[in-house]
Amino acid sequence: MSLPGVALLLIRSLPARAATLFARALVLLYLALRPDYRAEVRANLRIVTGRDRRCFWVRNGWRLGRNLALMSQAGARRADALVDRARICGENLLMTPETRLVMASFHFGLWEYLPRVVGRGGKRVLLAVGRQRDAGLNRQLAALRRCRGVELARSLRQALTGGNGPTVVGFMLDNTSQGSQSWTEAGGVRLRMPDFGFRLAERQGRRLAPAFARWDRGRIRVDLYPAGSRQAAARALVAEVRRHPEEWVWWGKAGAIAG
Repeated sequence: MSLPGVALLLIRSLPARAATLFARALVLLYLALRPDYRAEVRANLRIVTGRDRRCFWVRNGWRLGRNLALMSQAGARRADALVDRARICGENLLMTPETRLVMASFHFGLWEYLPRVVGRGGKRVLLAVGRQRDAGLNRQLAALRRCRGVELARSLRQALTGGNGPTVVGFMLDNTSQGSQSWTEAGGVRLRMPDFGFRLAERQGRRLAPAFARWDRGRIRVDLYPAGSRQAAARALVAEVRRHPEEWVWWGKAGAIAG
């Protein structure tokens, strides 16, 4: 099993406070050993927010460590209370039983909780995510995601086209290597984003709704934006990142962000 797989097992086995400290230490150590990623965090922060903070990676890693510790419990019983108390802000589309909504998510905040929060009302959720190279880690993540009505689709195409009746279809979207990508401008920032999901949704007569989950005053808060185009999703992402920059994974996006 890979190091991320072992780390996930350890985090899940620890009490909440110890798990958070351990996850934070791992993320900060990882970034401390990656000067290229630290430079990328600084450069991307400057492009997106206009701020130049050399040590922002420490704050970013500290927050991401807590988020990872929380998300590691997404499939456990102890997470049920967090899901039940989650607050959804934005469009009321999720509240109507007739809704068929396609959700677009990003590596922001508590993204792994989005499917569970949406599915807590009994809605069927199909989730398409990339497959991990490490089989052990892939099994662990699948177990975290497959719960409370959340099903894993074999592909993004199946998630967007399969099934009839009231349902919510979701897929994770960010710096993925799957499918073609296009440059999109939003708020003076150019982002290279996957466009297959948007094109496929348009052919199905649907639009993608950006959704963001984060920890807010002791509970999960989900901000759901109106469904729209790839440009609308990019604008929503930039807006959320500028408001809460420490919540986003800033590295691993080399060449995908430009001023």
